[in-house]
Amino acid sequence: MPGLAIVAPRPARCVSVAVATNRGRGGSQDDMDIHETKLGPNVIASVKDLKSGVKWGTATIVRNDAANLDGSVRVLHLSVADHVDMLYGRRVKGVPDQSRWIESYTIPGQCVGVRLPGSGEPAAPPQRLYAIASTPYASRRDSAYVDASLIEIVVERTAGPADAALADMGPGAQLEVTQVIGRGFCSLLDSYNGLTHAMEEGRNLVLIGMGTRGMAALRSALNWQPVLAHASSGRSVAALYVAHSAGRAAFVTEWDSWREAGMRLRPLYTNPNANVDDEAVVGNGHGGSSSGGGDGSSELDAGRAMELLQFGLFMGEGGFDGVCGGSAGSASFLLAGLPGELASGLAKQLSAKGVAYDHILFAQSDFF
Repeated sequence: MPGLAIVAPRPARCVSVAVATNRGRGGSQDDMDIHETKLGPNVIASVKDLKSGVKWGTATIVRNDAANLDGSVRVLHLSVADHVDMLYGRRVKGVPDQSRWIESYTIPGQCVGVRLPGSGEPAAPPQRLYAIASTPYASRRDSAYVDASLIEIVVERTAGPADAALADMGPGAQLEVTQVIGRGFCSLLDSYNGLTHAMEEGRNLVLIGMGTRGMAALRSALNWQPVLAHASSGRSVAALYVAHSAGRAAFVTEWDSWREAGMRLRPLYTNPNANVDDEAVVGNGHGGSSSGGGDGSSELDAGRAMELLQFGLFMGEGGFDGVCGGSAGSASFLLAGLPGELASGLAKQLSAKGVAYDHILFAQSDFF
């Protein structure tokens, strides 16, 4: 197993976290229905866009690959139907009559809704969103010479019936997917403060992912060419990944390539002594885990995750400044897969250490 996993000692006292509130701008009942008092206006806009304009299309599974040692995490390679007619005329030659599906995928952190065929109404919003795990560059490159849009999503066999059904599907099986959704990693308060803006400002990056859902979103950022160039230019790029155990950790084979690019990756295991074939996952029984919802069988313990993150961020070698690659004010934090209370509690702790709230960026798939 590459790298050294951090296993924190258990403190005698549990960490309490509180839900951060952002008072809405007064507004309609629809705003209240989607908890505007707890989510920023950037997320509210994305929810409204999704509710008013969801479009389902057909996707075919091209490959289904294992992404971890025990095979419970699967990478589904999807081919989204994307036939675009070309217009020809006296003044127009070879111009597409509409944009391709893949053209909406521009930045890591965007996501799609996925469901089994015939399992919902044509305009029904998705019950859950899946982060696109391939990078925008790789997806556009692979889609350039085919009449389809090619992306990758990640599912976990133990994350409930829906994920289990997806994990068992083989090449040729068909799904329904939405259009690309969200604005990538960005601040809840201001969509301009996103991943691209952080790199344009020359900020160091700290990526924090929890469970399979979190790592899927982080992978699209860690493999993205602008982030790789950012790391090779001398900027600090660090990632903390909370997983159940070494056997359940996703994309281990890619960790060395990220480190060779100048990034620092620290796995944090909630059950470091679990066997590879151990089916028991310690959970807290609450929904909204980054590893998935459903029956709770793949949830990670939020209290234990907070302990590990506090240890990895604040008590490791070099302290918090070492993780940030400099002062806290020079870094932007990307969070993915953290349950709401854990995310808000961690955001408060980061703010207390000098990180501005608008430099804490979230993967929007966590809020659906």
